[in-house]
Amino acid sequence: MDEMWQKNAQRFVQGLSVQPGELIEVRDSSGRLDVLIETLLAIERVGATPLLQFIPGDYLERLMSEVPPDYLSQWDLHRDKWMKQIDRILILAGARPDLSLAPKDGLDAWQQACDRLTIVEEARRLPYLLVAIPTERGAKQLGFTLDNFEKILLPALGASIEELQNEIDRILTKVGNGRSVTIYSGDHHVLHLELGNREWLSDEGLIDEVDQRRGAIVSNLPAGSIYTTVIEDKTQGSLWLPKAGEATDVVFRFTSGRIVDIEAASGADLLMRQLDSHTGEPRRVSHVGIGLNPYLLETTGWTLVDEHVRGSLFIALGENRYMGGQNESSLNIDYALTGVTLKVDDQIILSEGKVII
Repeated sequence: MDEMWQKNAQRFVQGLSVQPGELIEVRDSSGRLDVLIETLLAIERVGATPLLQFIPGDYLERLMSEVPPDYLSQWDLHRDKWMKQIDRILILAGARPDLSLAPKDGLDAWQQACDRLTIVEEARRLPYLLVAIPTERGAKQLGFTLDNFEKILLPALGASIEELQNEIDRILTKVGNGRSVTIYSGDHHVLHLELGNREWLSDEGLIDEVDQRRGAIVSNLPAGSIYTTVIEDKTQGSLWLPKAGEATDVVFRFTSGRIVDIEAASGADLLMRQLDSHTGEPRRVSHVGIGLNPYLLETTGWTLVDEHVRGSLFIALGENRYMGGQNESSLNIDYALTGVTLKVDDQIILSEGKVII
């Protein structure tokens, strides 16, 4: 397994386009020492320097409960200086932390410090690769054993740029000149989105100079998808989601580009409060995309993974300027769902969750 992680760590470095002499921030929220060691070594092998920020879930939970709020309010004191020096960011994402019992004053102070760092990061438009790392805790949260979770994720993480690009190119030839997208979901819900001249982008797990010039500075692993921003004030209709955060059996209703109503079997009020807690336009569609990873054939419950399942649809709300859109918001959240039908203009691309072209 260490040999497999060594190979995947090399894929992380390749995907982020790490260059000799650069300073690479590695944010580890997985807590997997074996993966972290291989990742740090892979960065140093190409002549770059890793700068580690170690914040796995159990560490973060203790940080909130054991460290004084005065310190947490200054958590960005030195990290602000680091953020102004680093060249690229690599995130090793793991299980969600449970911060429900964290003292509110400390949690708020820490979050404000993180927000200040985010402002610096976004202003610098740093290339940013987010990697899904299977962990014991994360597997348990999703109902898997770690062994089974790794069997799902490791082949998908290691998919080569070339094989993903071949699949992406095949689909782009069908959608590239489309001006509209129509999504059919749930029980007769139809959502119309206008693209205008917006360009389809792709995620083959590589952030190169061409991507950065086009405004695509964020990539994920597993990779394998195409996506596009939409004209922000033109989205009309309704979209069904099996789950959105803690809400279930959710219907978003859009008028003139904004969510004007939310229905749900449970959690609708919580979801509305979440949207209303953000600045800018959190109720607008950020982007919409199609998953194309040939090694991902089943969902896991982790959106970072599921939005790359072959034949899945993913749709995001909120901020999209980092990928060339015009919507500003403090919210940036993705939802993934399967079994939908999607048309670009009159061309069917997905039929009930199957790529048919």
